[in-house]
Amino acid sequence: MINYIDIFNRVEFTLKNQSRHFEHLDQFKKYENRALSDAEYFNMLCAIVFYSGFRAETVTKKMDIIRGHYPSYEIVASYNKAKINEIMSDKRMIKNQRKIEACVENAKIFVDIVKKYGSFQNYVNSFNPKESFENLMLFKEEVSYKFAYLGGITAYHFLADMGLPVLKPDRVIARIFKRIGLIESEGQLLKTVIHGRKFAEATRNPIRYIDIVFVKYGQVGEEKELGLTDGICLEKNPKCAICGITNYCSHEGKTVPS
Repeated sequence: MINYIDIFNRVEFTLKNQSRHFEHLDQFKKYENRALSDAEYFNMLCAIVFYSGFRAETVTKKMDIIRGHYPSYEIVASYNKAKINEIMSDKRMIKNQRKIEACVENAKIFVDIVKKYGSFQNYVNSFNPKESFENLMLFKEEVSYKFAYLGGITAYHFLADMGLPVLKPDRVIARIFKRIGLIESEGQLLKTVIHGRKFAEATRNPIRYIDIVFVKYGQVGEEKELGLTDGICLEKNPKCAICGITNYCSHEGKTVPS
């Protein structure tokens, strides 16, 4: 039997000991009951498109520039090829034409949804995604089909940021789950999400909090707000000597003090 409580408590405790401002993560315990406006949903959608496949640190540094080019879904829906070329010519901008175009495509879809349902929140509610896991997965399939650049992992990211009961099964979380024997392959997205939900159920923590704790545990790069210079369960040179879950870990390169 998998001891979800012990695994998560050890991860959380280790991360607290390595962080100077761990309380910064408390905000992620409040994601599930937020009331989001259409503007907030669209900003979230644009951000997720740019974060997809890129290092979070790279996109975060450029977020003000991205927001400046995509001020509202109404304005962005009117963008034409000339406007897209203008954005591409901005030396400060992330130069990925497919992502830039995807945000424009999504703005047009967003406008149609708001016209039909009255608000994006009404559109989400029409699926009753919190009523059952089946409804949740149907909604995930819907946004993957409807919006540009929302593939497997990215669609889960969108749902997680909405406050729906999934985590983002990215390479960091999948790597940790694989090392501790919860999944056999980092490509098992659904299985990763299901284990995330079981962590939330067992510990009675919101799943968005489960998500962020595991992400910070395995992510490379300094986190100034968290007071963390690096994660612990890193892809290369993991800090096994201070890791709290080495007794669960089967990583071949694992090193622990004698």
